[in-house]
Amino acid sequence: MNGPVVPGMVRDPLADPGASLAQVMAAVTAAEARSDPIATAHIGVSAGASVDMLGLYLRRHALLAGVRLSVSQGNFDDPLGDLARFAEARCDHLLLAPFLDALEPAFEARAAMLSDAELEAREADLRARWRLVLRGAGGFRTVFLCGLHRISAPVAGGDRLDAVISRLNQALREEAAAFANVRWIDLAGLVADLGRRAAFDLRFYLRNTAPYAPPLLDEWARQVTAVSRAYGTRFPKALVLDCDNTLWGGILGEDLASGIRLSPDSYPGNVFHRAQTEFLALQRRGVLLCLCSKNDADEVATVLASHPDMVLRPPDIIASQVNWSDKVENLRQLAQDLNIGLDSLVFLDDSAFECEAVRSQTPQVTVFQVPASPPDYLAVIAAIKDLFLAGGVMTDGADKTAQYRQRAEALAEQQAFATHEDYLASLGLTVTLARDDAARSTRIAELSQKSNQFNLTTIRYTDGEIEGLMADPAVAVWSLEVADRFGPAGLTGVVVVRHAGATASIESLFMSCRVLGRGVEFAIWPAILGEAAARGCTRVRASYWPTAKNAQAADFYDRAGLALVSDAGGVRSYAAALATFAAPPSPWIEVLNA
Repeated sequence: MNGPVVPGMVRDPLADPGASLAQVMAAVTAAEARSDPIATAHIGVSAGASVDMLGLYLRRHALLAGVRLSVSQGNFDDPLGDLARFAEARCDHLLLAPFLDALEPAFEARAAMLSDAELEAREADLRARWRLVLRGAGGFRTVFLCGLHRISAPVAGGDRLDAVISRLNQALREEAAAFANVRWIDLAGLVADLGRRAAFDLRFYLRNTAPYAPPLLDEWARQVTAVSRAYGTRFPKALVLDCDNTLWGGILGEDLASGIRLSPDSYPGNVFHRAQTEFLALQRRGVLLCLCSKNDADEVATVLASHPDMVLRPPDIIASQVNWSDKVENLRQLAQDLNIGLDSLVFLDDSAFECEAVRSQTPQVTVFQVPASPPDYLAVIAAIKDLFLAGGVMTDGADKTAQYRQRAEALAEQQAFATHEDYLASLGLTVTLARDDAARSTRIAELSQKSNQFNLTTIRYTDGEIEGLMADPAVAVWSLEVADRFGPAGLTGVVVVRHAGATASIESLFMSCRVLGRGVEFAIWPAILGEAAARGCTRVRASYWPTAKNAQAADFYDRAGLALVSDAGGVRSYAAALATFAAPPSPWIEVLNA
């Protein structure tokens, strides 16, 4: 999978930001006609202006992210009616775009004449309408609510319209905050970034109420794709960095440490200093930083530790492959060392040769190339930040690097024990179970989206869906936090159980691979199924649904002690009586109930 195209990375009309409307249409049509395996999604667009061409650009950016997107267009300024139409069309996602002049004709011109009482009434009407819409949109996985913006040119010195728009947008954001599946799109900010002349076409606005020009539609669609994390298909975990002409300007082996270009004050070293600062900020937000460079490892380590203008230091790097070996193999080794999939890696390198080698041999890795012109580097970094952060703050925060480092330390210490069980007993392992803890819904939803290898049914949940399950008296959402003497691993597993009559059905079981192999996956069942028995259940049912990534979990329920009931096309169903079911014991783990 390739990263978004930025200056210096143009490859074809589908990805070319300068492509004409006709070229984009042809490229999207051709790409959608290909039969390559691809993820799919369906979005409904409901707007207070004509935005038919937005669908083309939504499809474009979805394809660039590896998703074939279907787009359903709603009626003009009819969000409540569109909800029913989009639900019937089985849309997964919803884009809502209110428009100022849809509030009343020529609202932009009238705003300056509104009294405070009239403005307060308009705000109340806006809140009431969109609160009703957002409440009705609870069944969609993600709702993208777009902010209001002005079309008219600002008046020198400012005018009342900006204050009115700010107040109304604040009202919309406050209403949206009550709904976990809503994501905000700052359309006014996009307009400001592009400029009015590039964003709007007033001819089409006055004739057809279609104000938006292709550059804004394109950037709008790109932003929606980024905020949606490619419609729930992209959850990168690690940023893998080259060193030469990536962390600093120049080549360490030729220019030596004293000659590399890295400085907070002088060009072009200040570009690389800014780049490192951005990477460190990502690390503080939970992104794992790795190195993959053809270089002398000792020289790189010395520069990281002692160069006076270095922003990144050795503790900020979780894993390194600095050697003269093939970078594709080094990336595979990094994924293995971190126990994550190749699709969790984002690779940044200045070499076109290395970037193309990684794209062709490991297409799961998202690849960015550092452009030849240093000022263009900032656009690449912005695209990388979007990929990691646009979908929301990563809830693990800066603890993530420490957690992976703890895992590495634990694996190293394991070699000193005679048996694996002896080693596990030395860890002081604890598992804290919590049931229906609403404070953890965001992290639970995030883990459901990111977990692939140990995910028995691979059901992806949104925040809103998790909150809905927690509110359902027939469902229990269990989350588990693992800790040992090396430190806490955080929330690393979830079990969703549905109770119906005498049967407890395991709808979902997913865990981070960081805590597998310690017996955690077996230790949790006495508490979870004990609660099911207290509800009057006498049987447990479970299933495994195969995907391209979860083969390692295929026999989990066999190992757990459930009886195989059926195996149809790889979908395996299991059952057991609660009275006789006993998972393999994990006596080295203390299970706590929060």
